[in-house]
Amino acid sequence: LFHPFLDDAGVEIVGVEALIRWMCDGRLVPPMEFIPVAEQTGLIGPIGAWVIHEACRQAQAWQDEGLPPVRMAVNLSARQFLNGGVVEAVDRALSETGLDPRWLEVEITESLAMRNAEVACKVLESLQERGVTVALDDFGTGYTSLAYLRQFPIDRLKIDRAFLAGA
Repeated sequence: LFHPFLDDAGVEIVGVEALIRWMCDGRLVPPMEFIPVAEQTGLIGPIGAWVIHEACRQAQAWQDEGLPPVRMAVNLSARQFLNGGVVEAVDRALSETGLDPRWLEVEITESLAMRNAEVACKVLESLQERGVTVALDDFGTGYTSLAYLRQFPIDRLKIDRAFLAGA
């Protein structure tokens, strides 16, 4: 499933976010149910690598069909990110699909970044060095100050919906 990002006018698609969904016995299982299980069982690494690869494959396929390039965003889970292998999974996906790294964006949540700031910074810097865009998602759900954000190598900041309520 892909969620579109629209331009400021709300007209043109400028990016998409790859969202993993699971159908089980005709029921759509929400990510909040199956992602924690995948993390606990150790399956999140292979699932995450597959999602990164498929997102890159699809983004490149759209370009090969003549559509204009758009940024493809992929969410990274906490365990997948902190246990390592993310940089290698991104390298493999980009190499195998031929997608230019500038069209890939990885997203981590504010709480994930704060869990182990030193590791997060190193991984994010490695991804940026490859040309991948880095986004910090759900900003405002934790207690991070804007000043503290300066230490993180991020390209985009996604503000939590709670800040936009009533706007």
